[in-house]
Amino acid sequence: MAQTRVLVFFLVLLGSLASQAQWAGTVEEGSCSRVHNDQNITVLALPGPQGHKGAMGDRGHPGSAGVQGASGGPGEPGPVGPAGEVGKRGARGPAGEKGTPGDDAPARTVVAFSVARTDGLATSASSSKVVPYNVVLTNVGGGFDKGSSKFTAGVGGVYFFTFNGVTRFLSNASYLLRLVRDGQLVVGLTEDSGPFQEHQASSNSAIVRLQAGQQVWVELAEGGHSLFSSFHRHLAFSGFLITPDMQQ
Repeated sequence: MAQTRVLVFFLVLLGSLASQAQWAGTVEEGSCSRVHNDQNITVLALPGPQGHKGAMGDRGHPGSAGVQGASGGPGEPGPVGPAGEVGKRGARGPAGEKGTPGDDAPARTVVAFSVARTDGLATSASSSKVVPYNVVLTNVGGGFDKGSSKFTAGVGGVYFFTFNGVTRFLSNASYLLRLVRDGQLVVGLTEDSGPFQEHQASSNSAIVRLQAGQQVWVELAEGGHSLFSSFHRHLAFSGFLITPDMQQ
């Protein structure tokens, strides 16, 4: 049966080649050719050689703009740029409105005194004496009492005191003075003329914190000490308030 089909196929092929004058047309598709006749017989042929590449055609017209896509997310911040130059100073603005008056500052507390003595003074070997100052030069605040020759602090705070002494015009004349606060020694002062008949003078000072009501005075120590003074007021005692305590 198979041999009969092959034989029939070749007879048909030879017949189609003999009747080429009667073909109705030819159609080419891709790499194969299909030949049709009035008997509906199709002959398959091998593809021909590839032709030359044709020239590029004209550029087409630009297409219409597409639809805009969605916005992307924010990118990473870029590096900080260099600092710009300092700009020029702007014009001065108008003056502001005047504020409401403030409270008056508290009055400053002033305490100061200065006193002097015009006569000499001596002590025995066994007793001391408060140096009595008989001339009041200044007594702002009324802290110095001439009767007792003691200063009483009217307000607590920090005070400055100074005092001096002069020996009598005798050989071996001496003095030992003490600045005293409520019976306690603060600072001392001493001089001795030695074998010479002459005056020896010196002074001392101290900064003392006092509470209100405390007293300060100058005393000549026991031991036969003596002081010299005259109408020239060689002996003096002074003090003043530097600053009151904050709670005052």
